[in-house]
Amino acid sequence: MTTPHRHAQHDDRVIRAAREVFAEQGFAAPMAEVAKRAGVGVASVYRRYPSKHELVEQVRIAAFQLMLDEAERARAEEPDAWAALVRFMRRCLREGSGIGTVLPPMDPQHVYSDRFRDLQQRLATAIEHLVTAAQQAGELRTDVDWTDVLLLFKHLNPRLPTSEHRRAELRARYLGLVLEGLRPGGPELPGPAPDRAEWQALCDNLATT
Repeated sequence: MTTPHRHAQHDDRVIRAAREVFAEQGFAAPMAEVAKRAGVGVASVYRRYPSKHELVEQVRIAAFQLMLDEAERARAEEPDAWAALVRFMRRCLREGSGIGTVLPPMDPQHVYSDRFRDLQQRLATAIEHLVTAAQQAGELRTDVDWTDVLLLFKHLNPRLPTSEHRRAELRARYLGLVLEGLRPGGPELPGPAPDRAEWQALCDNLATT
């Protein structure tokens, strides 16, 4: 008899393998490669995730939860608001974080679960709190929005044909440059930040005008 604990272990292995395979090979990678990396049978993967988009949704859910945990720990443990924001961004992009992974654009035809949408919105709120606190402390430029921070993760983490170790080194390098640009006193940023509606449309891979 399969226990819930064994189910969770199986899911963790598959999600971790999918994250690695999609980062290395792109979304075209076969499910058989994910199963091989996870050390499970292809049939068992398909029983849990009947389509590749459902598997990708679970990879995203895992990433949302990790990011939310990082945001909450940073707010609770860091001595000031800027340190909390910096810690959050660095840990989300560190090597092996399980967060900094390139995934395909969200499929507008796929119906995402309530859990997915709930975590997506909770994460947005947590990042908004980090950004607002750093601005109120005078440590973050006032023309930066929480949506900018979320979209920066996409820019800082392109899919590159190299190892995760090297990708993480490059993420850390360019994050260092970005953090300097987030400090107050620089020239005004061109163009407005995305509002919540535009951010949602961009996340959902929908056309915006």
